[in-house]
Amino acid sequence: MRLFQPIDALRAALTDPARRERNIVLVLAVYAVLWTIYGTVTKSGQGLHPDMTELLDWSRDLSLGYLKHPPFAAWLVRLWFTVFPVAGWSYYLLAMAMPALTLWIVWRLSADYLDIEKRVFGLALLTLVPFFNFHALKFNVNTVLMPLWAATTLWFLRSYKTRSALYAALAGVGAACAMMGKYWSIVLVGGLAVAAVIDSRRAAYFRSAAPWITAAVGLVVLSPHLIWLVRNDFAPFSYAVVVHGAKPFAETVVAALGYLAGSAGYVAVPVIIALAAGRPSRATLADMAWPADADRRLMAAAFWAPLLLPVLGALASGTDITSLWSMSAWTLLPVLLLSPPGMTIAAIDTRRLLAFAVVLPLVMLIASPVIAVVALRSVH
Repeated sequence: MRLFQPIDALRAALTDPARRERNIVLVLAVYAVLWTIYGTVTKSGQGLHPDMTELLDWSRDLSLGYLKHPPFAAWLVRLWFTVFPVAGWSYYLLAMAMPALTLWIVWRLSADYLDIEKRVFGLALLTLVPFFNFHALKFNVNTVLMPLWAATTLWFLRSYKTRSALYAALAGVGAACAMMGKYWSIVLVGGLAVAAVIDSRRAAYFRSAAPWITAAVGLVVLSPHLIWLVRNDFAPFSYAVVVHGAKPFAETVVAALGYLAGSAGYVAVPVIIALAAGRPSRATLADMAWPADADRRLMAAAFWAPLLLPVLGALASGTDITSLWSMSAWTLLPVLLLSPPGMTIAAIDTRRLLAFAVVLPLVMLIASPVIAVVALRSVH
């Protein structure tokens, strides 16, 4: 069918070994631009979200820390607006650069586990998660974590498998930057540590220089902010406790269950699509959740631990958590779903999913003026 010719051309561009790396950059750039235009139009009558204006205000007075959050997001805003004009469209472009960069990192990471058909299919799956478009348009300390968590996960996994000093150092830099993005990243650091400890190859890993390089580099990068925290009486921690802490146990349980249910809800559509396409057996489902081979089991642990640790932490500390905070935790979802040998993705499945992934932003772009009018009327 002629209708599918552009989709077939896109699939060919992304599966061709000679062209796919430069083409994926182009595709993700177009993806970011389309959603930027959507955001600029739909939010034109609303003004910037308070989280965005707050970061813009912080960026004008650079510091090693702020009352509510660590400084990385404010630093990034300052850097961005030294290049781009301070305008709504450029701010939304910065916001969409976060999921686009994350998707590129996922593309690179998935090469370690998936064949090219599954890599394309998996990347298209993630574009159907609202965190990678609708929610990402609100730039804040949650969206800035998306590429930071993805990069740290990639570098950690490669460091663990290769014992490379370079990847170990990069993992330390990524973890430190993630902590300076939002303290929520402690669940990433803790989760990756859990994955390292429960892996069957842990003795060889911890006898190597890799984990100690990661820890040392991370501490060096993070140390200026740690000094700031000490000098300012850990002010962001006090803020977090006031806003999210000291909750009754029953309320914490409800919030934790809401976190799990909401997080599952955000990825329900891509999970259902993947299962419908691959039609896994019970054995394949079990291998998906907890793989048999060591490399994929390490990957699965690196997926599950950062996602589930917040529940244990919340119940132990009486802290309120929300599913929106899982925004940065989905880097490994395509690999988890598609890496089992029993999951077979046919070219026709990729074709259909690509068509849906392409049509979605185009439809939203066409509808954006109507959405803008409805939103404006709802305000007034």
